[in-house]
Amino acid sequence: MKRLGILVGAWAVVALLAGSVAALDIDVAPKTLALRSNGGQFTVHTDVPFGEAETVSLKVNGIPIEVRTFADDQGYLVAQCSKDDVKEVLDEPDEPVTTAEATLTVNGVSATEPFVVRK
Repeated sequence: MKRLGILVGAWAVVALLAGSVAALDIDVAPKTLALRSNGGQFTVHTDVPFGEAETVSLKVNGIPIEVRTFADDQGYLVAQCSKDDVKEVLDEPDEPVTTAEATLTVNGVSATEPFVVRK
């Protein structure tokens, strides 16, 4: 039993030192992106402490988009880009309302969230 405790403790220290993200929860804003709107930001909030984020990437419908990162008021990672950058990678939808997907990857761990796209 003592060996198991030592092994678990050693593994926890290694995981902590590696700064890896075990799971990722994201929340995109806005929830609805109007293609005819002007300006503004597309933001992805996370539950990852900003100091633990070594690599961050964003894809919309599988296409990479450059983001800037910063900490929110609680110290969590936020990835942000221009809404116009997101609109550039979206195909003009045939329907007035459709969905797209934002995928954020932090330290090799990814999470995807859909959002609504309006003409």
